[in-house]
Amino acid sequence: MSTGDEYHVASFVALVDHDEVSNVRSHIETLPGGEVHIQSETGKLVFTIEAPTHNHIAKQMDLLKDLQGMLSLAPVYHQYISE
Repeated sequence: MSTGDEYHVASFVALVDHDEVSNVRSHIETLPGGEVHIQSETGKLVFTIEAPTHNHIAKQMDLLKDLQGMLSLAPVYHQYISE
């Protein structure tokens, strides 16, 4: 449960089918708080999602793992700040 004074950021590494990289990247970047930081020529993406709760990040991760072309999705880091 969020009281409005939480801040979460999580980073991920994804391996995406080469033909679907632009679609997956576009989807990540349309998410509230979603930002792709690195894209390799082999289909690897490093990105973050910022959100007010960990549940929001978990829901976004569940949606992303089922995207067409998403071969693997691994969380790397999660930071939680309570003010």
